[in-house]
Amino acid sequence: MPDIEIVKLKLRRGTDTQRQAITLEQGELGYTTDAKRVWVGDGFTVGGVNVGNVAHTPITVGSRTDLNYAINGDLVYDNNFLYQLSGTYADNLSSWAFIGSQTDNTTIEYSLSNQLHIVDNGVGIAQLSSNVVRENGGLLYTTSGLSANVDGSTIAVDSSTGQLSVIGGTVSTSNIGNGLSGGGADPIGVYTTDSFTYDGTQLEFRNAPADTIDAEAICDSALGNGLEKSGDGSTIRLETIGGATINPFNSAVYDSTGRVTSTETTILQNLSGCTTNGPYFGSLFCDGGASETCISVLSANACGTQVSETIKSAGFVKIASGTCGNFAIPVFKLPY
Repeated sequence: MPDIEIVKLKLRRGTDTQRQAITLEQGELGYTTDAKRVWVGDGFTVGGVNVGNVAHTPITVGSRTDLNYAINGDLVYDNNFLYQLSGTYADNLSSWAFIGSQTDNTTIEYSLSNQLHIVDNGVGIAQLSSNVVRENGGLLYTTSGLSANVDGSTIAVDSSTGQLSVIGGTVSTSNIGNGLSGGGADPIGVYTTDSFTYDGTQLEFRNAPADTIDAEAICDSALGNGLEKSGDGSTIRLETIGGATINPFNSAVYDSTGRVTSTETTILQNLSGCTTNGPYFGSLFCDGGASETCISVLSANACGTQVSETIKSAGFVKIASGTCGNFAIPVFKLPY
């Protein structure tokens, strides 16, 4: 069995300062004990050639210029920014090149935490495309900014204030319809008569002009005691006894304003039962006795035909009928 001999191979070594003072032979390796890097010689480059660059640990506190052993091509994150050493000396800020997006600091910039963000008030019309406004919408895209889409004939944008204004400043009176007043620099309001008044900002009913409200428009609940509507609801009158009957006890005569001018009693047609043509069928009439009043019962067969018997009055009920005089209604005692 062959013998195995383990050989320990060591590289040429020394400090980084010592490395910079020698020229490594071609293919010769050198190791810096302080910078902990490996170099290879080409036979003529002093200090040799770096075998590989280093990505340094991100720096959160401090500065990339503190990396004493950084060499050209090394990378490091310094406060969330990526830098590469492009110069010779790491302690010089100008030797470190920034790797990342470049900003104009007018529209886009890095925040204090090194995050990209839009600068406040940094976006203007120059950064907006015309398609940000909808076709035939309420906005227009102009070279000076976004503007209200107005027709220019009735509504325009005031060039000094930038506010929307009605051309002419007023609404023409021809645009005011029935029931409205104003226009032509006057405030628009409700067209009213003296029957209405304004209490603050509310329109209130004051009074009803003559011949403007019919009885049909008044609710029955609005009529107090002593008033009633006529049968067809067209007029309002005083309530009377038997007012809803064909032959009321009393009837009143009204003028055009509803005032009672006279009254007439209809007690005759309700009690006498007589007409101009004679007694009604089945009625009673007085036969004119001297000592006591007698009446006869009319025949049921022919008006005016009397029966032979009479009935005598047992007394009278007196009624004052007004314009028709006094009536005495006899109370009869039947003979059987």
